[in-house]
Amino acid sequence: MKNRMPNDNTKTANLVNYRDPTLIGLGASIVLTTLVIIGSRNLEHFDSALFGYLIASIVAFGAIFFRYALWLQRPATRAYFSRGLKLFFQRKKFVRNTIDATKTVGINMLAQKFIFERAKTRWLMHFLIMWGCILSAAITFPLVWGWIHFKLESETGYRAYVFGFPMQSMDVHSVMAFFTFKALNFTALMVLAGCAIAIHRRLKDRGAIAVQQFLLDFVPHLLLIAICVSGLMLTASSTYFGGYMYSFIALSHQAIVIMTLFFLPFGKLFHIVQRPASIGVELYQQRAKEMEQAKCQRCGVEFASVMWLGDLKSVVEKVGFDYTMENGEKLQDYCPRCKRVMRGLAYSVLMDRPDKVFHGSRADNE
Repeated sequence: MKNRMPNDNTKTANLVNYRDPTLIGLGASIVLTTLVIIGSRNLEHFDSALFGYLIASIVAFGAIFFRYALWLQRPATRAYFSRGLKLFFQRKKFVRNTIDATKTVGINMLAQKFIFERAKTRWLMHFLIMWGCILSAAITFPLVWGWIHFKLESETGYRAYVFGFPMQSMDVHSVMAFFTFKALNFTALMVLAGCAIAIHRRLKDRGAIAVQQFLLDFVPHLLLIAICVSGLMLTASSTYFGGYMYSFIALSHQAIVIMTLFFLPFGKLFHIVQRPASIGVELYQQRAKEMEQAKCQRCGVEFASVMWLGDLKSVVEKVGFDYTMENGEKLQDYCPRCKRVMRGLAYSVLMDRPDKVFHGSRADNE
C-alpha cells in the first residue's frame, strides 16, 4: 500500500469555505425578512412586543442555512446529497422515488419507527419531544412573523386572519377556542414529559452515562424545560394570579427562547434539521441494491454496488487518503472479510520480522 496516512493534499481537502455558506445564510435571512413584511401586510399585523422573537428567529434561520451549507461541504455528506438528488429525479423512477420518499417520511420521520424498534421508551421520548417542538414552532412562528393574528369582532367572538385574509371565527367559550388558545400549553406538557424521560435515561442508563457530555446532552433538554415551564407560568399568572409578575416572566421566557434559537444551529438540536437528509440516504441505499454489484478482487463475492464503491473511493481521495496497493488495486475493491484476512496475513509476516513490528509504521510514513 502506497500511503495510508493523509497525503500532502489533506490540508487542501480539509479547508473550509466560509464564503458561500455565509452568503447562503444572509440570503436566507433576507428572504425570511421579506416574507415577514409581505405576510404581515407591511408589518400592519406585527405585534411589536414580539420584536425580540422576530430578530432571534431571523438570525437563527440564517445560521441554520449557514451551518447546513457547511455540513454539505463534508465530502461524504456532499456525495450522499448530490447522488441522492440525482437518483430521486431519475425520469423512469421519479414516481416510485416519490412514493418511497413519502413512506420514509411517514414511517421513519413522523412515526419514528426506527426508534420504536430499538426501545419503546426511547421512542416515546423522541415522539413527545419532536411533535411537541414541531407543533409549538408551527403555532409560535406564524404568530411572531405576523402571518396569523386574531381580531376581536364582538364581546366574545374572535376571527383568525392568515396573511391578512379572514378565516375561521370562533366564540371565546367554544371548544375550538379553548384548544386554539391553549395549544401551546399542551405542547409544553408534551415536551416536558419527553425531556423528563430523556434526563431519567441520562442519569440511569450506564451506556448513556459513559459517553454523554453536559453541554451536548443536558443543556438542550434544560433549555426546552425552561421554555416550557416559563411558558406555563405565563398562563398561570394571567389565568389564576391576576397577572402577578407577568412582565418579568414574559421577559424571562423571551430571553430563554432567544438563547435556544441561537443555540439551535450549533448544538445537538441541529439534528432536527439534519434528519430530513436521511430520506436521500435511504433512497441511495435502496437504489444501490438494484444496481450492478461490485465483486471482491480476492474471493469474487458481491459485497456492494459499483456506484457506492466509486463514491467511496472519491470521498476517501478527497479527504486526503490513498489506499492504493502495490499491485495497483484499491483496498476498497476487497470485501470486509478479505480485508480482515489480508490484515491478519500481513501481521503474521511482520511477526517473523521483529524489526518491522516496531519500526514499520515509521518507515511507511517516511
